[in-house]
Amino acid sequence: MKSDLDRLMIERELDALVILKASHADVMAMNYMTGNASLGAAYLIKKSGEPAALICGAFERDEAAKSGLQVSILQDYDLTNLRKEHKDDAFGLQVALWNNIFAAFDINHGRVGFYGLADPGVTFQVLNRLVAARPDIEVVGETGIDIFTAAMRTKDPAEIESLIDVGKRASAIVNDTLDFITGHVVKNGAVVKANGAPLTIGEVKRFVRAQLLKHDLEAPEDMIFAQGRDAGVPHSQGEDADALQTGKSIIFDFFPCDRHTGYYHDMTRTWCLGYAPDDVQEAYAQVMEAFDAVMATYRVGAKCIDYQNLVCDIFEKYGHNTARNDDDSLEGYLHSLGHGIGLNIHEAPRFSHFAPNDTLEVGNAFTLEPGLYYPNSKGWGVRIEDSLYIDADGKVKSLTDMPKDLIITW
Repeated sequence: MKSDLDRLMIERELDALVILKASHADVMAMNYMTGNASLGAAYLIKKSGEPAALICGAFERDEAAKSGLQVSILQDYDLTNLRKEHKDDAFGLQVALWNNIFAAFDINHGRVGFYGLADPGVTFQVLNRLVAARPDIEVVGETGIDIFTAAMRTKDPAEIESLIDVGKRASAIVNDTLDFITGHVVKNGAVVKANGAPLTIGEVKRFVRAQLLKHDLEAPEDMIFAQGRDAGVPHSQGEDADALQTGKSIIFDFFPCDRHTGYYHDMTRTWCLGYAPDDVQEAYAQVMEAFDAVMATYRVGAKCIDYQNLVCDIFEKYGHNTARNDDDSLEGYLHSLGHGIGLNIHEAPRFSHFAPNDTLEVGNAFTLEPGLYYPNSKGWGVRIEDSLYIDADGKVKSLTDMPKDLIITW
């Protein structure tokens, strides 16, 4: 969480942090530090042990002020005169501007970490010149898990409240979608509209998109609403032209975010309309067995990989391939058990064999999503997913409020 940044700066021997944001860039570190403020080009400065400060263009000063941070504008750093002095040297102008900013913040030496997103060519030139002009300052570019990724691993109470809020609205949309589907009738094995034409996946998605606007959410990566064979391919979004049919598994994976805060929710339900074939019901029971087994054993300090292994044990007991025993298989249990969630749809911690050292901590928010997939041999897929968080007492609580019924009847 943000309160960890000063500790992390000491551990990483960083005296100051700088975030760069180009005018049209989506910079997660900047969104994190500013509360997703609506900004064009901007800079953020944080010295060790001191609050962060935001520097922006004059036209965006009111939007920047909504962040609650100390705000200044570029003109405060003699930008007008610098433009005259360096009118034929854009890179020299940038270096001179950074010299003035560093002087204003009393950054005269030490290790300064640079983050964010700007034009790579310009950034390369400016930082090279800055290094040459300021040998007293060491420009640091972190690799691997950077300081903001590490801080975002756990959420503070305000972030948890944002996640709870978006979870309520996302769950309401999924419930309304179910009501929308069951508001139609079934005829000859298909869901049909009043005019007798089939209800299609595309029409269901359009309904969901309308609900997003109603609930002040957005879905930057759209959604998964996949039926039958497509439900057996984990990231198939489904075919808009396909009519909803009874007796086929439908995977509805919904991962919207709040339009203002940027925090995500992630949930999946598997539905069979009218009835479910025996093999789908059997697989669903096994997925729920895995889901419930993990929910019953979460504890702070445990390694996330232990829960992935627990689910693999259960599925392998029933004869399914898993990512642990056959990483190349296209059928069975094909993915990790979950991932962190926040301003990114995928964050730490990771419940994967590729992250054997990730552990559960108070303040984690993450998904639990066991699934089984048989697109070619059986023509179905099953997945159940809730988003969860660990509260201050170490208890795991769900952010998802939606029943887990497989068979949907009228």
